[in-house]
Parts: sequence; structure tokens; C-alpha cells
Amino acid sequence: MGEIKKTFFKKITNLQKILCTAFVFVCFFSYCNPIFVFAQASVSVDASTLLSQATLFLSPRTATILQGSTIQIPVFIDTKERSINTINLDVTYDPTKLIVVNPSSNNSIIGIWIDPPSYSNTNGTMHLAGVIPQGIITDSGLITTLTFRAVSTGQTNVIISDQSKVLANDGIGTQVQTTFDRGTYTILPVPPQGVTVFSETHPFQDTWYNNRNPVIAWNNDSGNTNFSFVLDNKPFTVPDNVSDATDTATSYQNLGDGIWYFHIKAEKNGIWGATTHFMLRIDGTSPAAFTPTVEMVTSESSTRAFISFFTTDELSGLDHYEVGVLNGNASPSDSPLFVQADSPYQISLPVSGSTRVTVRAFDRAGNTIDESITLSTPLGIFNFFIQNWIALLLLLFLLAHYFFGHKLIPHIKRIFRAVEEEEKGENSEDQKNTAPIEIREIENSREDKTDNTQ
Repeated sequence: MGEIKKTFFKKITNLQKILCTAFVFVCFFSYCNPIFVFAQASVSVDASTLLSQATLFLSPRTATILQGSTIQIPVFIDTKERSINTINLDVTYDPTKLIVVNPSSNNSIIGIWIDPPSYSNTNGTMHLAGVIPQGIITDSGLITTLTFRAVSTGQTNVIISDQSKVLANDGIGTQVQTTFDRGTYTILPVPPQGVTVFSETHPFQDTWYNNRNPVIAWNNDSGNTNFSFVLDNKPFTVPDNVSDATDTATSYQNLGDGIWYFHIKAEKNGIWGATTHFMLRIDGTSPAAFTPTVEMVTSESSTRAFISFFTTDELSGLDHYEVGVLNGNASPSDSPLFVQADSPYQISLPVSGSTRVTVRAFDRAGNTIDESITLSTPLGIFNFFIQNWIALLLLLFLLAHYFFGHKLIPHIKRIFRAVEEEEKGENSEDQKNTAPIEIREIENSREDKTDNTQ
């Protein structure tokens, strides 16, 4: 029993030694390296960083454009469901690659401009600042649209500067944590063009010509050795890779009406280039035949004629009309003076004689057609009688009544009475002669004279 106690206390003593050694070890390393000090650390966190960050971004972010062309790059904002009311935007770009043509504020979410959009193509910067009344929450609010022109080839960036700011709509102007976008754009050189084609006989491709024999020429750039070309009625034909000429002109004879296409490409350093297409519009046919119509309007002092006319043209279309007026007795070789006119065309006719009216129709290719009509004017005195026949008859009646000594009306009455007596059968067949009637007329005339004498 005594041995057991000695052994137990011996183990206790050893354990105490171990614990004391461990405590001294910990204290030593704690003194040499503070990282082993067990203490509660305090952590400070900005609550605003826990919110989603707004984003200023470009659209499109990447694109390929040709040198000399333009591209529109809108700038948008995604507020990440936070209400914002102020935007201060700065954009940078390489002015040796891109230049701003116009920063547009159309359709912008900004309602009040503090600094309207402005730019410097010397420094390669664009700046704007504005306020959104009442604030806005949006995932694609348009701020501005930048129109760039590509001035040289290569790759370039358009960057939304980190100097840009977005303020919250919280009444104290808290700055919103924001990420800033950039766009990368590749500018390619303009591909080599085809040869330049021209024509002295048919210079404008959108104009109709009545010349059926076109002459076509083209420029010969340095290094071109051969040319392949073809003429047909198809707009996009590509000639084969077989040389048709080494010079710079060709011609065609008596082409038909319609639209023709001349296609040509050049060979340079053993490589055939792009095809140039040149259009020819040919219309050598006159407008359709037509017949003018006339409507005469006669007044007391003159006679007017209204000439109506209309025709069509199948290919180039009708352009205008001209009217020429000539005396009807003129020689057929005489040409009238033509003036441009619309239908109906009014002319005044002479008192007598005839008038030749020629209507000339023009199509848009310069083709013409003449149609003539001859107008005859009624004689003046005859025309006067036609217009005033009632008045003239009344005048003749009054004159006759006057020259017959105011007996014309009684005479007419006696004739009507004689006719009535004949109809009643009061006279016999022998008495129906004109002699007794004439005798009675003479007797009645004598009685009238006696009454007048009294």
C-alpha cells in the first residue's frame, strides 16, 4: 500500500512538471511572436460595400468597323435596384483611332443638364453631368449616345473613366459604388475597290438615254495589266478570269431598249480584283401615239378652244408636253413656236379661217412624238346670227310691220280669218280660189282707208 502511494505521488509530480514546462514554453513564444496571443480582434466593415454595385457600360462592347465609317456606341447605367439621381460621366478614347462626331443627348434619362455633353478630339475625352429629377431605378438607362468615326486602322478602346460618379437618390448625395465598363473595337482597312468606270455617252446611271451606241471607259490604276468585262441584263454578274482587253475603253452598237449592266474587273500582280458594275439605261422608242381632242367655247367677242391630250411611255416614262400653234394656211414645212403646256391647253381662235395645233410629247430619254389637229372658226356674221337669232327675228318683224304702214298685223288676221272660213265650208269649191279672197282683202283695205280718212 505504501508503494502504491509513492508511485501515485511520483506520477502527479511528473504531470506538474510537464504542465509547468508547457506554460513556460507558451509564455516564451507569446513574448517573441505576438501572433500567438489569443485575443478577440475587432473588425470594421463599410455597410455600403455589401450592396450591389451600379454599372456604367457600353453597347456594343466589341465591334469591327471599316476605316472611314462611323459607329454609334450608347452608354447605359444599371442601378442594381438602387434609386440614383445624379450622374457625372467621363469617357476616354484614342483620338488617333477614333474621333467623336457627335455626342447625342436624345432620349437620355437625364432631365437636367449640369454639364451638357462635350468632347475634345485633341485629348480624346468626353464629359457630361446631369440630374434625374425624382431619381430612377433601371437596368439599362440610356445616358448618351457617342458617334465615332474610325480614322485609322488597328484595335482601340473606349473607356468609361473611374473618375465618373453616380450619386444615390437618398437626399444626402451618397456616392454609389460603381463599376466602369470599356469597349474594344477593331478598325479594318477599306478593301480594294474595283476599277472606276465612266461613259461620255451615258454619264449618269440613273438617267435614261436614247443613244443606242454607248462608249464605256475606265481608269487604269498603276499595276493593272489585264481587264475582264461583260455586258448583260443582270446586275451582279462577275466576269471570268480571262483577259478581254489591256486598254481602257470599249463600245457597243445598236443596243436594245432596257437596262444594261457593264461588269469589269482588273488583274494586278496575277490576282483578279473586285468587280465594278456600271448601269446603262437605254430608251430609243417614242411615247405612244395619241389623238388630241378639242372643246370649243364661243362668246360674243371671241372663240376659245380647249385642247386636251394624254399619252404614255413604257420605259423611261413621260416627261412633259409642248404645244405649238400655227395658221392653217401656213406651209407644211413651217414649224410653230413650241411652249411647255399642260392638258387642257387653251388658245384663242381668229374670227375666221383655220388654225393648226401641234402637241409634242417628250419622254425622259428625250424621245418625242407629234400629233396635230386643225381647228376651223365659224364666219363672224354667221356666228353672230347663231347667237342672236331670236332678237334678229323680232327686229325683222317690227321692221316689216313699220314698212307696211302698220297693216301687217291686220293683214295677218285677215289671212287667218280666210283660212277659218275655208275650213267651215261656207264657200263652195269654186269660191275657194284665191281671187275672191284677194278682192275681199282689197275691199277691206278700202274700208280701212275710208275709216282713216274720216
